[in-house]
Amino acid sequence: MRTRTTAAAITAGLLLVVTLTACGKSEDEIAADCQKALAAGATTTKTERPDACEGLSQDDYDALVISQGLKDSGVIDDDGNVDMNELLNDNQ
Repeated sequence: MRTRTTAAAITAGLLLVVTLTACGKSEDEIAADCQKALAAGATTTKTERPDACEGLSQDDYDALVISQGLKDSGVIDDDGNVDMNELLNDNQ
């Protein structure tokens, strides 16, 4: 009887872990959502990050903020290519 109870408890525990893991987003999915939020003009401060960016490490968040800043300035296009004319332009 104890063996069945223990086996049932372990099985239930494993099902719970699998269910909770399946509901969470991967880091890549969080980063993609964060990038969309930053592109839409969400708040980008060190202390307050958009809700979509919660769960990212500080380094990953900082990299996305810098990347979006470069895109917003026109130095980098949406494909990630550097626009050398814009980079060297002194009229800013």
